[in-house]
Amino acid sequence: MTKDFTNLNPNDFTQKDLMLHLLQVSQHTVTREEVKEDILQIDKKIDKLESSIGVRFDKVDEKFRQIDERFKQVDERFKQVDERFKQVDERFKQLDEKISKVDEKAEIRFNKLDEKISKADEKAEVRFNKLDDKISKIDEKFNKIQYLIIATMLTVVLKDYIFSLIH
Repeated sequence: MTKDFTNLNPNDFTQKDLMLHLLQVSQHTVTREEVKEDILQIDKKIDKLESSIGVRFDKVDEKFRQIDERFKQVDERFKQVDERFKQVDERFKQLDEKISKVDEKAEIRFNKLDEKISKADEKAEVRFNKLDDKISKIDEKFNKIQYLIIATMLTVVLKDYIFSLIH
């Protein structure tokens, strides 16, 4: 146990107290020297660590600069790609407009063709109706001719028979 000598009364101070005090002071002094040496070693380690950390931070800073440069390159490339997409979009718009115009022209042409086909169908219908009428008339004439032929044949056959009966 250490005795506190700070509030010491000089009249109560014994030789034993003096020895204890000197022993404690000498122990404290040795401890100070050890602490000083430990502090020096710690300072050296800190300096070494600071140096090592500084080198690492320099490397990290260099990597960040490289990454930043790469990002700038990527950003530039994205700008180029974006510009190209804008050009492609514009080209598609132009093509869409041309296709729309072609569709309109094709629609007009198809409508005209439909009209021509309709007119041709109407004319064909009229012609077919006329042909049907002519064929009907020819059928009627054919039927009349057949009746005449049959009547003539019957007349010839009956004439011979009637003459044979009369004579």
